[in-house]
Amino acid sequence: MADDKKSGSGAGGKPVEPAQPRPGFISRLMKAPQFFAEVRQEAAKVTWPTLSETRVTTIAVFVMIFLAIIFFAVVDFAVNMVVKWLLG
Repeated sequence: MADDKKSGSGAGGKPVEPAQPRPGFISRLMKAPQFFAEVRQEAAKVTWPTLSETRVTTIAVFVMIFLAIIFFAVVDFAVNMVVKWLLG
């Protein structure tokens, strides 16, 4: 039963298609200019953040890191004290 599903010959199974051969190095190299042209087009569509937006988000990240440090330090201290009290 399980072998039927793997081979694709069971009810509702799809036949397995053979893998397509990988394109050669030369054919990929010939497509490189088109690829980079498309990359340039897509990069032109990106809305890049301004310097002030970057500054604000960077400060927000550092504030959140600092708050996480404080939170985990307090939790670590509390768990440490509870374990010491229990094992006392």
